[in-house]
Amino acid sequence: MAGTRLESGPARTDALWHLARALLFIGFGLYCVYDGVIGYPGRNQAEALKRLQDPNTFNGQVRWEQLGDVPDLADWERVVKTAPKTRAEVEERLGVQPTITIAGDDYFVSRTGYVRVSGKSDRLTVSSKDWVSWYKTRGEIRTQFIMAAICAVPGLYFVLRLIKAVTLRVVIDDEGMIYAGRRIAFADMISLRDYNKKGWIDLYYRADGKENRLRLDNEKVARFDEIVETICQAKGFRNEVRIFHEEQARRAADAAAARAAEDASDAGEPKP
Repeated sequence: MAGTRLESGPARTDALWHLARALLFIGFGLYCVYDGVIGYPGRNQAEALKRLQDPNTFNGQVRWEQLGDVPDLADWERVVKTAPKTRAEVEERLGVQPTITIAGDDYFVSRTGYVRVSGKSDRLTVSSKDWVSWYKTRGEIRTQFIMAAICAVPGLYFVLRLIKAVTLRVVIDDEGMIYAGRRIAFADMISLRDYNKKGWIDLYYRADGKENRLRLDNEKVARFDEIVETICQAKGFRNEVRIFHEEQARRAADAAAARAAEDASDAGEPKP
């Protein structure tokens, strides 16, 4: 077996980015699920319990426990579209009997709200505006689950990216490099070039009869500089990473020397 020259795990930056994104989407998705299961229904119940005690309307004659899921705003809107002309038609199309009749008016009450059908005339005029929500309608509650499902897609994607990031391994031995399980022999390496100051460089190599590119990124792999140096030594490539840093250091040294000379010159000038 070829001797190992260098072994590296993942860098923290890439993993932390994917972790943050995964937590963002999954966290928001869980928040939506909470609202759909507990938050919105709980607020509906709290508002209903308060209004059902209103002495000017229900006056405690309707209990929360006796309420069902029908009607809802969507149910009422379907009835409105059929333009019912009598209270009997409303009852038939809603599919439920009035929860209570107060002063001749029929009240159809559910766990999401209620609608009042006036009994003052034999001919009805109904509107979507007749509906009164406790807090959120059934459609709005369902929207929370849709939002959660939408968030789950990118959330799962970033979880998979996170797993890929934290399990990344790079090994360089006497025969070449193994990057994330992919072996690239030294003999197949063509060049290591195009270094970007943001911290990546491209390795070009032959595989399956064509030229391929692998991007080495210091945000993804921990011992980036050492990996580049080891490949360059094995193949005789020009180390663009080291050259860049040496040039940066030289410029910084020149700038420091220039500032020191300027300070010395200023110190030597006589004061007016």
